[in-house]
Amino acid sequence: MRSTQLPKETRLQATARAASRAAATARKIKLHHYAVLLIAELLFILVYPFFVGTSFRDGVMRSMAVVVFAAALYAVLGRGKITIIAFVLGVPAILIHAVNVAGYFESLQTLSLILGLVFLGFMTSVFIWSIVSDPSVTTDTLAGAVSAYMLMGITFGIAYALIDHLVPGAFRDTLEPGKHLTQSEFTFFSFITMTTVGYGDIVPWDAHARSVAMIEAVIGIMYPAVLISRLVGMHGSKREHE
Repeated sequence: MRSTQLPKETRLQATARAASRAAATARKIKLHHYAVLLIAELLFILVYPFFVGTSFRDGVMRSMAVVVFAAALYAVLGRGKITIIAFVLGVPAILIHAVNVAGYFESLQTLSLILGLVFLGFMTSVFIWSIVSDPSVTTDTLAGAVSAYMLMGITFGIAYALIDHLVPGAFRDTLEPGKHLTQSEFTFFSFITMTTVGYGDIVPWDAHARSVAMIEAVIGIMYPAVLISRLVGMHGSKREHE
C-alpha cells in the first residue's frame, strides 16, 4: 500500500509545485505587461515638449498614441473574451491613427478620435475592475493602479479633443485667445482637471465640455480615495489571516 501511495503523493506534490511556478510566472508576465504600458504612457506625456514649435509635433503625438494603444493591447493579453474585444476595438484605432500620423487625412480625424476614445475607455474600465477585484496587494496591483490612472487622463484628453473638434471653440486659452488647441494641450488640461489643480490657462467654454470636465474631476477625486481604502482593507485582511 505504501509503495503505491508514495508515487501518487510525489506526483501530487510535483503537480502542486508546477502550478505554483506557473502562477508565479503568470504574475511576473502580468507585471511586465503593466510596466510596458506605464512606460508608454510616460513617453506619451514626456516626449512632446521636445517637439514644441516644430511642424511635426502633432505627428509625434499621434505616433505616441499608437504606442500607448499597442501597449494597452499587450497588457490585456491572455484574458479570453476581454482580449478578443480589446483587439476588435484596438486594431482599427491603431490602424487609423497610424494612417493619419502626418495629419493629412482630416476627414479621418473624427473617426480616429471616436475609435481611440471607445478603445481606451474600454481598456481603462478593464484595468480598474481588475485592480479592484484583485484579492491581494502586490507590486502588480500597484503598477496596474498607476497605469489605469494615467490611462484615464489620456482617455479624457481624447474626449476633450473630440468635443473641440465637433464644437469648435468648446475650449479657450485665456493666455492666448483664439489659439487652436492641440492634442497635447488637451492631455495637459485633462491631467490638470483630474488632479483638481486647475491652473486656469485653458477653460471649458461649451456646456458639453464643462460636463465632461466635471465628471473627470469627480472621478479624479474618487479614484485615489476608493483605491487606497481598497488596498488598505485588503492588506489588513491579509494580516489578519496570517
